[in-house]
Amino acid sequence: MADFSDISVVIPVREGSSRVREKIFLPFGDNTTLLDWKISQLKKVQWPDRIFLSSNSERVKEAARAHGVEFLPRNDYLSVGHQASFSEVITGVVQDIPTDHFAWVTVVVPLMSPAEYRSGFELYLEHVVDKQSHDSLVSVNLLKEYFWDKNGPLNYQADKNHTISQELPDIYRVTNGLYMRSREQTLAEGYFLGPNPYMHQVGKMAGVDIDEFEDYEMALAMKAFYRDE
Repeated sequence: MADFSDISVVIPVREGSSRVREKIFLPFGDNTTLLDWKISQLKKVQWPDRIFLSSNSERVKEAARAHGVEFLPRNDYLSVGHQASFSEVITGVVQDIPTDHFAWVTVVVPLMSPAEYRSGFELYLEHVVDKQSHDSLVSVNLLKEYFWDKNGPLNYQADKNHTISQELPDIYRVTNGLYMRSREQTLAEGYFLGPNPYMHQVGKMAGVDIDEFEDYEMALAMKAFYRDE
């Protein structure tokens, strides 16, 4: 039976960012960068020899050495700008891991707690590996909100038939915090999710994804409410 030792935690890291300069090295506590913070979170869930920083950066390589985790060298084509497609990046990284399964974890979702990662791993082993009722796992926020596009409302009627929010249909927002799949299926299909992923619901804080500097400031402000467990 598969267990956590069958899961490689992949942290894909590149120094360049088109919107926030050197985003992964932004401070997130005393003498702690966002990258340091993410590694420390995951070491509370997985053994260090199953945590892999994937990068072409010497600075990232030094961070791996300092934290006692593994460094997975990535060539420049898969690292610089957006030369390679995202599918090429995923398969180029995943092909080098030593286990049958992996967790793809991003640095820029800092407030997803160790407990939420741990529950995601457990749910993946239960529903994807053991029961095989799903083919992958993704962390999500359940949204009970009112959505429109340019043509009008998408999930309710904006008239006398208005629906209260609790009765809106379930819509899931991908948090970008955790993706899990088998190495074999990912290499065959070129993506880290299959057509039937298990929706791993996490808290709202775990959905803060640092894309703009404003998101970083929000994460810093919310850090006071974060529970590191």
